[in-house]
Amino acid sequence: MLAKLEDIIRRSGARVRETADFTVRDKGTRENLVTSADVDNERFLKRELLSLIPGSVFKGEEGDDVPVASEGYTWIVDPIDGTTNFSRGIPEIGISVGLLRDGEPFMGAVYNPYTGNLYSAEKGKGARKNGAPIHVSDRPMEDCILCTAWCAYHKEFAPGCFRVSERMHPICNDIRRIGTAAIELCMLAEGAVDIYFEIRLCPWDFAAASVILSEAGGCMISMEGPVDYDHACTVIAANREDNLETLAKVVREEFGGKTPYDFRS
Repeated sequence: MLAKLEDIIRRSGARVRETADFTVRDKGTRENLVTSADVDNERFLKRELLSLIPGSVFKGEEGDDVPVASEGYTWIVDPIDGTTNFSRGIPEIGISVGLLRDGEPFMGAVYNPYTGNLYSAEKGKGARKNGAPIHVSDRPMEDCILCTAWCAYHKEFAPGCFRVSERMHPICNDIRRIGTAAIELCMLAEGAVDIYFEIRLCPWDFAAASVILSEAGGCMISMEGPVDYDHACTVIAANREDNLETLAKVVREEFGGKTPYDFRS
């Protein structure tokens, strides 16, 4: 089934890559964009994936935000993660397809149709990039690169995110912001970067990458505990448990009990 999923996501990527004319609109704020290519690709993925597993549930960013099934299979899909990049011709996007079985992460694939890089994993069978096994790095904190963002969709969270970055910068190697959580988490899985934080991500941003990262030996939590595949939550991830705890401690100190906002909403 993973091979069939990889074929579907590659075909969906070709459709996105070949899209020449598309419309752009916002989803409530000027930073939160959706293009006609997002909507079209989600329709394609929904049709193909539901045909792959008849009776499965489809949870997508562009209109199918349904609960995760406690029994059976649930697809969690972002048709274009990094829509702002896509809309401006920046070739850093990820088509993200995660599969949960009985509510637990089971399979995932993330594909950048511009670079041709395909990350994939099935629970218990390891993670791969373009068919070759990948693994997280073993770098200590002083050599780690942090991927993060400052919550463009909810800028009320930005000051706390900036404080986290300010505290982490002196103790890690450097910081990157690429603009697609799915790809950044896969870069963590392959050892290109080492730690990751965003204060608020939706399940379609991280569902596929969470399987890939776990199978590559990495670790991921939210500020509240395990990540939530039904609601938006904080995502903290790392190559090693000690680095995860260091980053999580900083995040909790900057946000825990200091904000009226519910990150799980």
